[in-house]
Amino acid sequence: MAENGDFIERVMRASVAAAGVEAAAAEGAGGVDAEVSAKSRAEVGRMLAQNLPELMTSLGRDRAAGAFARWGLSTVVDENLQQPVIGRALFESLHDAAGIEARWPLGNAGLLHVYGYLLSTVSTPYGLKRERWIGTDLSHALGLPDGAFVTALASPDGEVGLLQFVTAALTGSRAAADTRVVVDEFAGEEREEIARATFVGPRDAVVGAVVYEIVLAETAHLITAFPVGVSSERWLEGFTAAPPRLRYNAAAHELPPRSPLASRRVRLLD
Repeated sequence: MAENGDFIERVMRASVAAAGVEAAAAEGAGGVDAEVSAKSRAEVGRMLAQNLPELMTSLGRDRAAGAFARWGLSTVVDENLQQPVIGRALFESLHDAAGIEARWPLGNAGLLHVYGYLLSTVSTPYGLKRERWIGTDLSHALGLPDGAFVTALASPDGEVGLLQFVTAALTGSRAAADTRVVVDEFAGEEREEIARATFVGPRDAVVGAVVYEIVLAETAHLITAFPVGVSSERWLEGFTAAPPRLRYNAAAHELPPRSPLASRRVRLLD
């Protein structure tokens, strides 16, 4: 859709502009991170409101609906790159708009992995973070039409925020798509947290998806989702090659990112 293409282009321009604001503020502050954030977060917020009003409207709908409570904690520091995927001013501006108190580098996983990733300019070994939301692989794996996430965000007459749409897609994917594998990794030592990775996707699909969440007291808090271009068997082989730990930048109560976990249970549901 042409409207989606225009919106994606504006997202890209706004991402670069936000990074530019942070870089200029950092240079002026001599690289002092806290001072940079204090000076630039308001400017980033104004820029987003002016150039991406749909995004800020969507974020407001998610805030009003309490959608962020369905998501857990994540660090903004990518575990593969060991660097933040968005700058501190953007991090804090987004959390301000969502009405969430956060302490850098830990924030709300839904806010960071959806809105933050859309606005990230950092290249990873798997490409830009936003590709999962503007591309087709993840939507196909979840049984959604092309451009479903961008349409949900950019539609002027939309009634729900993007995070509400994503949450519904991920929680519904276990029913609408084929759940192939579930891996639970347990915190142990009298802790109740379970880190759960679920591989979903039709058996004959080229691309599947992984949904990751932290379960505590039988309540699951989403962390992230991404497309996977290998079979469930290949994904499981790679996933279980390393000892159990927190993954995909997740954090949990008193468990920092990449914390080792105690044990693992694999369920094959084919």
